[in-house]
Amino acid sequence: MPSHNLVFNGLSPHLAKRRALNFWYTHRESLGLTVSEFFQHCRISHEGAVTRIVFHADPK
Repeated sequence: MPSHNLVFNGLSPHLAKRRALNFWYTHRESLGLTVSEFFQHCRISHEGAVTRIVFHADPK
């Protein structure tokens, strides 16, 4: 699992989620997380026209 936060940006929530899902799918074996567990480590924010999903390696 990454030791730092990962950020997925998109011009829409759909695009940001697609980027996060693509990352999870590509790295699912090394992450050792189900897709549900992966998104439990994520937080979403909206900054202007950009949607940002941040994956926290150590969820708080």
